[in-house]
Amino acid sequence: MTLGEFPAQDHGSLTSEICSSASLIAANEIKHDSLVLSNSLGRITNEPSEDEKPAELEEHKKGLDMDEKCTFSGSVAIKEEKENVCEVEKSKDSKYAEIPSGEHQLTPRCPAVPCLPAPPLNLKAHPDGTTLKPWMNDFRFSGKYPLLMLQNPENCEIFKREKTAGMFQKPLGLMMLPHGYCKFHFNTLRGCERPLCKFAHVPEQADEKVCMEILKKYINIGEVCLLQRAANLFMEYYRKFPPGVHFESQVLNDLLISLLKCCLLKEVFQVVNISIMVKMLPALKVLIKVFEHVESMNLRNAVPALIDIFCKLVEAGMILDSEHFNYLIKLLYQVQASKQEINAVLEMKSRLRVRHFKKNWLSDLNSATTEIEHCKEKGDWTSLGNLYINVKMGCEKFADLQRFSAYIAEALTKDYKEERQGVPFCEFADAVSKDPQNSEIDKILLGRIGISAIYFYHRLLQWSKGRKVLDKLHELQIHFTRLKGLSGPEKLASRCQIVNVAAEIFLKSGSMDGAIWVLRESEWIINTPLWPCDRMDVLNRHNLLCTIAHEILAKSLYRKTFEVLQNLPGFQNSQETVEVSQYSLLFNKLLDACVESNSLGVSCSVAEFMFSKNIPIDFSFLRRLITALGRRCLWPKARAHYKSALSLGCYPSLEGNLYRKLLLIPSYLSEIEMLLAIEIFLVSNASSIQSPGASSQILQIVLKRCEEDKGRSKDDYRTAVERLIRAARISDPKLFIKHMTVNITMEQVYSLEHCSALKWLKENMKWAGKIWLFP
Repeated sequence: MTLGEFPAQDHGSLTSEICSSASLIAANEIKHDSLVLSNSLGRITNEPSEDEKPAELEEHKKGLDMDEKCTFSGSVAIKEEKENVCEVEKSKDSKYAEIPSGEHQLTPRCPAVPCLPAPPLNLKAHPDGTTLKPWMNDFRFSGKYPLLMLQNPENCEIFKREKTAGMFQKPLGLMMLPHGYCKFHFNTLRGCERPLCKFAHVPEQADEKVCMEILKKYINIGEVCLLQRAANLFMEYYRKFPPGVHFESQVLNDLLISLLKCCLLKEVFQVVNISIMVKMLPALKVLIKVFEHVESMNLRNAVPALIDIFCKLVEAGMILDSEHFNYLIKLLYQVQASKQEINAVLEMKSRLRVRHFKKNWLSDLNSATTEIEHCKEKGDWTSLGNLYINVKMGCEKFADLQRFSAYIAEALTKDYKEERQGVPFCEFADAVSKDPQNSEIDKILLGRIGISAIYFYHRLLQWSKGRKVLDKLHELQIHFTRLKGLSGPEKLASRCQIVNVAAEIFLKSGSMDGAIWVLRESEWIINTPLWPCDRMDVLNRHNLLCTIAHEILAKSLYRKTFEVLQNLPGFQNSQETVEVSQYSLLFNKLLDACVESNSLGVSCSVAEFMFSKNIPIDFSFLRRLITALGRRCLWPKARAHYKSALSLGCYPSLEGNLYRKLLLIPSYLSEIEMLLAIEIFLVSNASSIQSPGASSQILQIVLKRCEEDKGRSKDDYRTAVERLIRAARISDPKLFIKHMTVNITMEQVYSLEHCSALKWLKENMKWAGKIWLFP
């Protein structure tokens, strides 16, 4: 019985479209479609029996066509798209499906097109004895015909368009997917074509196993479109989630090989890039096959991308031996790769060789430590340096290299035998510094090992060997004063202490320049918040600097002596609670020596420093300095120091000379000091001298006898008179003084000529007023 023989009912009939569509199915196609359903969905495996009704088979065929077009699977698809389905069900006894409007057409099932259960078919045995087993809840076997309710004209247009093109979805076979995944995307050849699909096209992180199964399925089918979809699925999933316990390396390798067979080289590179990103590398044989594919297809334009992928794989940890490298280079030559591209591969070869060597050393640090002992027993410090270089090349962590360097430091200093010639550290450092890849890290570790050697020789009072260590550090330009030792007390030593030890070694070995160099190198730092130290370190620094100052002062190295003295504890910062007045003797001794030797530049610097730091200064040395400056015509310096001396009480107070017509000059002053006193006297009385009618006023100068003159002869006072006259003459312009009388204390009284005083003020008042009238 055919579909056309079904009895009609009063409440409606099938439209002409349905009848037309059904009548197109030939009887000889029914068996073929049953086999398609069996192979693709894995449920129906038997052919229909001979006595199966033609109408039932025809209805079965119609349902199958609908499934191939819509590609939904059983009750799972019906349940997930339930919200988009509008069912119109008649009574359970009805055997007919009706379409309310004749304008509606049979359409593929999609979220917008609802389907109703179909009536049960009387499935009988196939000729081969098997029986068809219906799907659970499948509308084709549920006992009711589908009642298709088309929701809108757009769905009709979609169906018409697809039907005209003959493009129906081909199912790939039943695959159970978690709730929320798009069955069209994963279970059909063409995939989901909905512009906005509400179901997932990429598995969630917890469903990595599902992702692997889908990839296996696509790889097994081997269709180009499915392989491209597999590549995209792999990339989208592992961009979002890291590989988990269900990740299978073989799936990655199979996917890459399958893509390569289909000449999908772009997808191969994309998948490999993602695998490198997630640190799941493909097999070496896959990389070789990619090279072979590029060479066989003569894809010269793909070589730069291939080289880039290759370098990334090697950097990520892929291991190749020399034969592999040689083979790949041979393939690159055949594809006419550039010299730069060949060199990139060769560089990776050398890097891999170094990395392999590194891992061999790191895998057993104990063996390297044992090798240290062998070098120590033989006294072969050059081999020890080479051992350090090898271990350094293999170290991935700085902490491991630092620990190894501590072992070396102990080997260079422990169990010292005095009869051995040479300094082990120097031979070791020479070997290390010859390494072409010598870096700043090597300098740091050499400096720290060197500090351990310095302390070692300092404890043994081996000054000459300690100095050789310091000379080697200086030669290698290693700034060890900013470092600490690797073990022992030097590991906890302050920077001040390390500098003290090094400076003392230089001093004891007779190198004053070396001692000052190491102090300068450390910027004379003693105690700072960044480099704190204890009181004993400060005391040792004080004693060291005083010793150096005395020695270099004896050599008349005044500037170096001053440099040392001004870096004594107490001058750098407030943390050094040292009373600087105790340094008065040292500074005055230096000032005396400088003035005596006419080193006026250093003398002025020393005096100014003493003024600024409130260090008591010997007035006799200061007066000698002022006189020497004036006699050298260094008047600005002389006036400045004279003014400072006045504030310290070296001369009679200015109050005795200001705004009075009488100037008292002590007879013990030099002519320079007398002239400076007269300048102050003129400036302080400038307004009176320059006022109209001032010519009648008399400016008097009294050459005072002092207590010191009582034990002196009359010649001393007479020479003081000569100094006063000379002081007036060396003034610019000259001043003229005239003897007036002798007072009751037998002191000479002179008058200062008004015209010369007025002329002097006219020429000098501008600068003299600034110097003498203001602090």
